[in-house]
Amino acid sequence: MTRLLCRYMDKFYQTRREQWEAGEMQLDPLDESDPNLSFNLRESPTGQKRPAYILRIPQPENEPSGGSLLQEIQELLEQEHKLYCTEEGKLSRIYFDRHIYIPLLFEQHGIQTSPSGLTRSEAEFVRDLCAFWNQEKNSLLAGRELFLLRNLSRGKGVGFFEGRGFYPDFILWILEPSRKHQRIVFIEPHGMVYAKAYIHDEKARLHEYLRTLSQQLTPPSNGWTVTLDSYLVSATPFDELRKRYDDGTWDRAKFAQHHILFPERNHGYDYLRFILALPRQSAPAPPQSRLRRRRRRGGYSRGRRSLRQARWRRVP
Repeated sequence: MTRLLCRYMDKFYQTRREQWEAGEMQLDPLDESDPNLSFNLRESPTGQKRPAYILRIPQPENEPSGGSLLQEIQELLEQEHKLYCTEEGKLSRIYFDRHIYIPLLFEQHGIQTSPSGLTRSEAEFVRDLCAFWNQEKNSLLAGRELFLLRNLSRGKGVGFFEGRGFYPDFILWILEPSRKHQRIVFIEPHGMVYAKAYIHDEKARLHEYLRTLSQQLTPPSNGWTVTLDSYLVSATPFDELRKRYDDGTWDRAKFAQHHILFPERNHGYDYLRFILALPRQSAPAPPQSRLRRRRRRGGYSRGRRSLRQARWRRVP
């Protein structure tokens, strides 16, 4: 009984705290002083302090100089275009010109990075978004601008449910200058093997909180409107998750309705279209057929043109 009462009091406190925080929040422009953009400041050759990755590479006992990997990284630092605008070499990284800074490093055996590198599911999301942008920026995404930012963890990034500490991995800005509108979408790719039922899943339900928060925030003074949204991108495959999540009856459409997506891209389902609020692709139409009358011996029967005298044939 005591434990149940403590859980109730904790839930009550967290709810009231988040209600209070929602009333204290405001929209501020993102600038270089933001902790997401001012990590590990180091003085550049121009005298300005710039954010930097810190890499720690173990030194092999038989290679006092640090080994070939360290030497290659040192060479990359002297070739800025190759470092920032390509993915060549042994340093694992992603080049996506819509990310607010480049390059994006991801986890690599034998290297410790600060900030930490992208996990496999995070890197997959960035690559998918990069490919979609390059393919659709002059068609489906014409007139829109995208900006992506890796959201850092506690103490630096944008977090929710402060007591539990949820910091979505990415923040995506989708700007429509013609409407003076921007969507800010928080995206969290991660495994959901141990996810709870939806009613108890705060991470999955973040979009509900953000919808309410969007209505409470004071609009920017520049005349733009802002809406907030969020999605989980499950690294746990659909066929595995649907058996254990909630009541076990959810299909892809119901998961998407509750802002839980799967990193799948095909004609019937493209998770990026949900995130970008684009029209869904329809499935390919089945092969067309037409009705042809069956020919009887001695010619067509003129008096009996019933359905039995016809058959379906595929159009060549």
